[in-house]
Amino acid sequence: MKQFNIYFLFAAVLIIMNSCSDFLDRDPLSEASENTFWNTESDAEKGVNALYEIMPGERDFWRDCQSDNSLMTNSWGESGLGYICQGIHNAATGYLKEEWIYKDLYRILYYLEKLNEMTIDPEKKQRFEGEARFILALKYYRMTRLFGDIPLIKEKPVELENSALPRSPKQEVLEYALENVNKAIEYLPETYSGNDVGRITKGAALTLKADMYLDMASYKKFHNGQDGTELWKEAVKAAQQVIDMNLYELEDDFAFIFKAEANNNNTEVILANQYKENERTHMLPILCSPAGTGVTGQGWASFCPTRDLVDSYEMTDGQTIYESPLYDMNNPWENRDARLKKTFFLPGYECLRPNGQYEPYMPHPAFNKPERINNEGGGITGFMYLKYNDQTLTKPADSWTNFSLYRYAEILLIAAEALNEYEPGNAKIAEYVNTVRARAGLPTVNQFLGNQEKMRTYIREERRHEFVGEHKRYFDILRWKTAEIVLNEPGYGINKDENSAIGDYTQEKFLGQNRTFDPSKHYLWPIPQNSLDNNPNLTQNPNW
Repeated sequence: MKQFNIYFLFAAVLIIMNSCSDFLDRDPLSEASENTFWNTESDAEKGVNALYEIMPGERDFWRDCQSDNSLMTNSWGESGLGYICQGIHNAATGYLKEEWIYKDLYRILYYLEKLNEMTIDPEKKQRFEGEARFILALKYYRMTRLFGDIPLIKEKPVELENSALPRSPKQEVLEYALENVNKAIEYLPETYSGNDVGRITKGAALTLKADMYLDMASYKKFHNGQDGTELWKEAVKAAQQVIDMNLYELEDDFAFIFKAEANNNNTEVILANQYKENERTHMLPILCSPAGTGVTGQGWASFCPTRDLVDSYEMTDGQTIYESPLYDMNNPWENRDARLKKTFFLPGYECLRPNGQYEPYMPHPAFNKPERINNEGGGITGFMYLKYNDQTLTKPADSWTNFSLYRYAEILLIAAEALNEYEPGNAKIAEYVNTVRARAGLPTVNQFLGNQEKMRTYIREERRHEFVGEHKRYFDILRWKTAEIVLNEPGYGINKDENSAIGDYTQEKFLGQNRTFDPSKHYLWPIPQNSLDNNPNLTQNPNW
């Protein structure tokens, strides 16, 4: 299918939308652009297209390192993302500013203000507003998940630095975000055609709503010890509306979803950040690959899966590797959850080499391969990623595979998780979980229906394995209040002894990184120090 054109070639639009209090000081040409641009339907569409870049994209793959799924090879990487991953960040860590971006909120509100003044086709105007309000809600939601209470700017675009606004309670911000989500649900169509395929839909807005209620219910129950039944019900209600649309279903092949061939050409992705060959690209293949692999041999191994993640995948009998008689330490990747081999470079995987041959991936230093641990481009655990990684690219730094933000699998698991928390005997729980597990070649969970604790464990593991690299796990362990457990464990890699069985989990392992998580402060990020310096009414989060 065709993609709509969101590749931000509208320099004038971006200049105008970033104009702030200094607008009166701009030259007459800029003023003319301001006065003449916001007139036509085409202007309005270009304006909303330019907002799409605010949505999360492929850099969310990097952010899986914030969870127990992955480690960042360079601890100082990305202005301190690596420090956050290890729990050694502070208010001066540069990476914080990548998530604390109030100019994005200004741009959205500025667009909504200008759109409101325009006289264009009412139906199109309403749709454009729905798209912008979805992006606004998503931005506010994400910022509250990281920072908690934040300054709330409504409707009228205001520069945070010039307003000296204090922080508003997290719940107040979320309520405003939900107002915007509900408008998006009302205003957006279920589907698009032609060049508009790939835009934000009603299903995407409902998924965001379900996600938000799931998060709020989790905090109420697991952090505050309160009854979250009404919130769980709202999550189920929104998720069920998506299910009842009958527009989405799981693709048969899990790996297909993460290839360029699937761009706007699959039944599962509800919303994705859009990329296009030679126009808007990303670097995931070179970042996910070890050195010496792929057509070019280029690979940076920028982030590496942990041994704990790899070992957590079930056997095909539904048991763990520690329990199942099917587990063979010499052939540890056999008889496992099908997603395991489709997600990771595993030792022994027959990978494409620059010589055109397929040869085993051998990351142990004893084999002296380019991909060896701690070599440049070798990573630190001995595991790498196949997800979002096309080894056949001649320009691996220029992938155009869309990056999924919401998939139908998540809707099924949101509904199952929320139902299990307030109505653990509901048969839909097993139905939805079984649907996701069937694609992975795993047995049903029917026998655990009604056993809330056991089913909760299975649902949480499904989320972990289904959404590797999609930046779901970090927010999950925050809302479940399990981060203080899983992030206080080191991240390990393959066995040190190259002569031991590769799957012998009793052996000493390579240490990838130590990590720490202080529950007295790490459930929230610190407010960036430069923002505190610029705004005397901002306060810092506890214990920072």
